[in-house]
Amino acid sequence: MHLYKKFLPILVCCTFLFAEKYNIYIWSIPVAQVEMINNPGEVHFKTKSIGLLNYIWPHKNSYSTVYNTDNFGLRKYSKNIKQGDFTQELTWEYNIGDSTLVFDDTKTAITDSIQTIFTLLARIALESYEYFDTKWFPVDHESCAYKGRFLWSDTVSVPVLNKKVLCDHFRLDLIKVEQEKCDIEESDYFMENIIDPNSIRQIWVEKNNNKRIIKASAKVYGFSLEAIIINE
Repeated sequence: MHLYKKFLPILVCCTFLFAEKYNIYIWSIPVAQVEMINNPGEVHFKTKSIGLLNYIWPHKNSYSTVYNTDNFGLRKYSKNIKQGDFTQELTWEYNIGDSTLVFDDTKTAITDSIQTIFTLLARIALESYEYFDTKWFPVDHESCAYKGRFLWSDTVSVPVLNKKVLCDHFRLDLIKVEQEKCDIEESDYFMENIIDPNSIRQIWVEKNNNKRIIKASAKVYGFSLEAIIINE
């Protein structure tokens, strides 16, 4: 289960849009459920352990993001973490007056259109991939500077829910931007590992007006995890 704790967060980043539900699998065993509510300008994500994992390493985490609907720029990000013995409740807010991101008493100068993991995935549901494909976006990751992009790979049929769904297939890249200090002292497994430089993140998005995320996978150090939609 140590592998699950380390690598599930990387996968979960690709599974949380469109008010849908997903099962997370490792070695074909369901270990967590993810629920996402995506409203205009808001993304709310909840994940909880299920099955045997709920007894070994229980967790119940939630993440909420408010963004500018014009450029997907971050306006407020908060999280509430209950992960084993670790608990955490933090909030970041954008100050439009001086273009800074405020966390506790610390201000970080950012661009108005700064992205997060969550706003990047909101884009994939609302914009044509011809627009964002290969384009790098500045990303804030809990006061740490990154850049991110989607790379379109191909269009394939994905077997799910006893049928095949035609999907656009992407890879998600995240690269850290050098700076002296950027991390908070401690974070949850999701936010710590989602930016693992060795991970390969893939996502399959329904190729129609629904544009639901149908499936996601992550492969790190030879281990694969999958998230698969469970509701029609």
